[in-house]
Amino acid sequence: MKRTRRRRTGFSVPELMIALLISAMLLLATMIALGASFHAFQSTTRTVSTTVSGRIIIERIQAMVRSGTDFGPLPASPLDSVVASNAIEIDMGDNHWITLRWDESTAALMWEDGPDSWPLLEGVTQIPPGADSPVPPFTLEFKDGRWLHRAFIDLVVEHDDAQDIQVEADEISPLRLIGSAMPRLAAWD
Repeated sequence: MKRTRRRRTGFSVPELMIALLISAMLLLATMIALGASFHAFQSTTRTVSTTVSGRIIIERIQAMVRSGTDFGPLPASPLDSVVASNAIEIDMGDNHWITLRWDESTAALMWEDGPDSWPLLEGVTQIPPGADSPVPPFTLEFKDGRWLHRAFIDLVVEHDDAQDIQVEADEISPLRLIGSAMPRLAAWD
């Protein structure tokens, strides 16, 4: 009877090392792709969140201008027709005045109703990309030195860093949101 040697059917050490190296490279590539995907998702989410919040505020201010009955601040001279300001005062009827004021120290657009005041939108820097100085958030065009013809709203909003997470690294550039509105009384004249 002839004895046959039984051959081993396992992997050799070099084969295992090559398999481990290939697996490690695939896992590393997957982790890099997931990291890039995560950063792109976070960047898109922050931009959309800031844009939606800003647009809602712009639309609300436009609605207030359309339904307002009187406005301020008035031009310094009756011959002036344009006022660039950090605030807009709106009489909502029955002599109920609302003031929207940009507070540079807190970088917030404040809602002032009599003695009460609270932030309407935070992260309002008013420094557009590429500029060195802030732009006024409100430009009011008056007719005959007294009656508001059109209000322009120009908000430069940065993302709220308080909502970021520790992993995020890239910066979002400020968004510039512009709108205009005409009081209904001026539109029908």
